[in-house]
Amino acid sequence: MLDVSDVVGDLGWYHAAVGALTVLRAFPTSWTLLVVPFIVPDVEHWCSKPQAAPFNNWTEQQWKETAIPLLNGSLGLQYDSCNSYAILDEMSGLLDGSKIEPCQSWTFNESVPGSSAVPEWNLVCSNDWQRSAMQSVVFVGSLVGALCIGLLSDRFGRRFMFFVSTLAVIVFGSAAAGSPSVTVFNALRFCSSMCVAGIQTTAAALFTEIVRARHRMLLNVGFSLGFTLPTLLLPGLAYLLESWKLLQLSAGVSGILLLPFLFIVQESPRWLISRHKEYEAQKAIKKILKINRKPIPDMECVMKELVEKVKLDAKLTSTGPAEILRHSRFRANTACLFVIWFCDNFFMYATALSSVHIGNSPFISFALSAAAEIPAGLVSFPVVRYLKRRRSQSVFLLLAGVAAIATSLLPLDDFWLRLCLNMTCRFILVISAAVKWVYTMEIFPTAARGFGFSCCFTMGRIGGIVAPFMRDLGKHVHFTAPSLAMGAAGVLGATCACFLPETQGAALPDTFEEADALGTGRSTRYSVELNDYDKKDEGLKTDSV
Repeated sequence: MLDVSDVVGDLGWYHAAVGALTVLRAFPTSWTLLVVPFIVPDVEHWCSKPQAAPFNNWTEQQWKETAIPLLNGSLGLQYDSCNSYAILDEMSGLLDGSKIEPCQSWTFNESVPGSSAVPEWNLVCSNDWQRSAMQSVVFVGSLVGALCIGLLSDRFGRRFMFFVSTLAVIVFGSAAAGSPSVTVFNALRFCSSMCVAGIQTTAAALFTEIVRARHRMLLNVGFSLGFTLPTLLLPGLAYLLESWKLLQLSAGVSGILLLPFLFIVQESPRWLISRHKEYEAQKAIKKILKINRKPIPDMECVMKELVEKVKLDAKLTSTGPAEILRHSRFRANTACLFVIWFCDNFFMYATALSSVHIGNSPFISFALSAAAEIPAGLVSFPVVRYLKRRRSQSVFLLLAGVAAIATSLLPLDDFWLRLCLNMTCRFILVISAAVKWVYTMEIFPTAARGFGFSCCFTMGRIGGIVAPFMRDLGKHVHFTAPSLAMGAAGVLGATCACFLPETQGAALPDTFEEADALGTGRSTRYSVELNDYDKKDEGLKTDSV
């Protein structure tokens, strides 16, 4: 039966424009999700000295050597950041070396280049957890946005919600740069990350709903490799601007890159037909064909077939959680996918965020770590195309887990080896994510593919919410704890992958019965090529970092 992508035809100028859109949307997305480590970096601090005599005549070094206790930390002896010796007599400057008391105010090391929100809002000691919470707020917003804006795009349209989300990112992201407090900053960033998720989901829908199935893997270029470019530029931008407010402002105004596409991108014809807007769908198809420089067919006959196709797809995809729970084998597969998505996303974000704590330059370590995603994105294509799903998913997660556990065996001052293992983890996890997306689509039947993928996406975002607190785990438990936790996540995900059915070369299931038969040899359907999704609407979304 004729599909919208059949009418639009093979790749043309319009597809190139939408492809460019999926690449450029990575700028507000990446910078919103990953800018926090440069807004609230680690800043050396200690208790401030009293302003009264005789302390006001002391140098900072004299005050530190006299009044600040030395602690045996992971890097050797370090000055206590949150306590000082008690003052017995302020007039004489006499201190009690046997008694410590918490800081009332702090002095921050101003020799480090760039500004930070840490001294502005005193995000240290008892308030240090708020730095991790800032990052988690972004992932919570992304989770809420993916669900809410995804639903709104089903009602109001992909194109409309894409540009509404873009404008909202510009407004909320820019406003966050002038936040007077942590609470206001987090609230504005929550709204901004919601809209970033809206940009993600609607951009994926706009792309997948107008391209043929064999070209849909190109979405991985826009989302994976496209995401890497702004991620690589982020540390350089942070270094050059030397202001956390300008950096946050840049994350917001980067959405302006998407506004010119308002005059090119059309509403999804598939969505218009599903909303009984055949006339608007016909106009959109004609404009797309004109941009692609393709002849316009007999639209009356074409529209009749397209309407029938959309009606058939609507019948296939109408299901809910109750139907999933009725199939025991499918329940087990779904549970394994949930664990894999949680572990993979937790591992990926924890690896990316931890890179700024390797060595003395967060700018260099973050950029080098992100660079590992470029070759990984290229390698993922042949991996997904030719290797078995279950084996590759399990092996890559296991290898990443082993690399993380190996990191825990290294001392903190072994910069290059720790960075190499971090890059190794990131390289492997990008490939694992590519397998994960395709594997999930092939396990869920058409009757639950969109709903099931949304649930997996949600579990992945929950993993992202937990990831920022690995910094606190390393600080308050042991510096090896984050690496061990990430390694455990990799091993757990690899174990769950072993229980999934093999789907490479198998026909995409339409019903739950066909999904239950995957990997059992009971399927009577003929196998298809990897990306032969032409007869099915997989409801694709993406989870690019």
